[in-house]
Amino acid sequence: MTDEKQDAQTILMTPTVLAESRKPTIFRGEPGQDPIKWLKEYQKVSLYNRWDDTMQLANVYFFLDGTARKWYENNEDNFTSWTLLENGLKAAFGYTQTYVRRAKGRLKSRAQQPGECVQSYIQDVLELCKQAEPNMPEEDKVFHLMKGVAED
Repeated sequence: MTDEKQDAQTILMTPTVLAESRKPTIFRGEPGQDPIKWLKEYQKVSLYNRWDDTMQLANVYFFLDGTARKWYENNEDNFTSWTLLENGLKAAFGYTQTYVRRAKGRLKSRAQQPGECVQSYIQDVLELCKQAEPNMPEEDKVFHLMKGVAED
């Protein structure tokens, strides 16, 4: 057998490895569970899994539970597009003012804890800054970071 034929057979016989699909966390619609954060995670998983809007809409049911699933079942006929479901979920469970107020309160009192690594503290404060004010100026972020850094 020539090298060329052998190379062609090797290529044809090489199995294709498919990436295992990812699963988002379950959204239950419980108090304190942020639907906007969950939707961002769901979008990232959808992108990885190569789900278009139709597939996102078809799969979302399997990642809802409790109150969120009941809400979905009661309103399913209204969800003719992913955008409608996304907006509906935000409206039903996105107590935005409550989340913003809670983030601002935590940001005000957030300090680096004994034994907490600096990077963990920084990332937590930056997440709170984003929740409290998505377009927060850099100097305000620096202020919040510096006021709570432990002096070791």
